[in-house]
Amino acid sequence: MWEKFGDSEWNIPEARSTVAELRHHAGDGPEYDGIELFQALCEYLDELHGTGFDYFFTGDELSVLAAAVQKVRGPRIEPDPDSDRLVQPVNAAVTLAEGRDLVTWLEARPRWEREIGLCLRALYTYLDQLYGGPGSFNQLLTPGEVARVAAR
Repeated sequence: MWEKFGDSEWNIPEARSTVAELRHHAGDGPEYDGIELFQALCEYLDELHGTGFDYFFTGDELSVLAAAVQKVRGPRIEPDPDSDRLVQPVNAAVTLAEGRDLVTWLEARPRWEREIGLCLRALYTYLDQLYGGPGSFNQLLTPGEVARVAAR
């Protein structure tokens, strides 16, 4: 049995599959931006986990991954748009900061939009844990940094 994706009714594999399908049927508004952000963050976690993202690490697995992310990332820093770090996920129209606002908007919507919002909230919470605490996930690691984390 797969664990639920945060407070969503979906589990992680179901959410990934459903959202991929919805991408072909959603319009091009904030709902679509949420779909793109969800997929981009899941792909990012695929790389960070090194084995694919199909469950949230807990216990020692979480501690080891978080230590690797924080070691590579260094001290908590504010995003610098002129740096080589990405603040906008690849293939997503919104920045990580805008995505946090989008989560709240999606959670207030009905049906599948709400489920995507709940899944995104779980992703942000998990990524915040990996980065060092609430609000810490504000930049993506560079591809070289991700490779170093995945090789932990």
